[in-house]
Amino acid sequence: MKPSKVLLAGAGASAAAAAACVGWGVVEAHRYWIRTHRLAVLPPDAKPLRILQVSDLHLRLSSTRLAAFLSGLSEDTYDLVLATGDLLGEPAAVERCARLLGGLQGRLGRYYVLGSSDYYAPRFKNYLDYFTHRRRLPTKLNRTDDFLRILESQGYEGLTNRTVYVDLKGTPTQITGMDDPFLQRDDRTLLRRSPDAAFAMCVVHDPSPYQDAAQAGFDLVVAGHTHGGQIRFPFVGAVVTNSTVPRHLALGASWVGRTLLFVTPGLGTGKFAPYRFLCPPEASVLELVPRGLG
Repeated sequence: MKPSKVLLAGAGASAAAAAACVGWGVVEAHRYWIRTHRLAVLPPDAKPLRILQVSDLHLRLSSTRLAAFLSGLSEDTYDLVLATGDLLGEPAAVERCARLLGGLQGRLGRYYVLGSSDYYAPRFKNYLDYFTHRRRLPTKLNRTDDFLRILESQGYEGLTNRTVYVDLKGTPTQITGMDDPFLQRDDRTLLRRSPDAAFAMCVVHDPSPYQDAAQAGFDLVVAGHTHGGQIRFPFVGAVVTNSTVPRHLALGASWVGRTLLFVTPGLGTGKFAPYRFLCPPEASVLELVPRGLG
């Protein structure tokens, strides 16, 4: 075969492989599942806790499969429900998103923090910006006030730059939530562990404050935002994170000293990047058990 034909055949095969990867990425973005993670972070003799974390829904009116999946989650009951931001995908989806979140059952409490898409409606972003870390924030506001009014009327409690103290099955617990670090709205002075807390958890959308939480002695940081990279490759992991968090910390559970950082891949995608690769969307069930039992 002539060299020119070899090159053409190679180019054709590469284009076909690329098209297949993109096609699978669109399919994978809708393969929702529930994944359980066992996290050994509680103090000795504490009773186990079961937490449902939903994050990065980016819910739009067209998200019919995701809406059906979220509706199905209401069939189970958890100790806590944590909605960790980027829940809204467009202003028109406020009522649907709030209603679906309202169906999730948390016997000891339901809490939320916000991400940038909960404040701003989506707009197209140059994909190269993810590699240069250039931030071009949207300008069109989302219907944040309407969304929070409905959420809170259904019993959700906001953790945006706020600390609450609760008793979780006999364990005195501190839960400190951050407003969105990506928008630089987070107040990290709140990351101080109370001496009266047997267990301390930080809840935040973008995981970038994880080091501050670790230095303050928090046991667990629960976050989203990165989508796990959204596109991952074997031996490489996340290509980008859209965060200051290192790429190897962008998905799953990672120890930072005695603090465990958990980053969920979330359930949705941005409006203008509707695909995933080797990073399926999930609702994360966190089974918290005493240290040493992991």
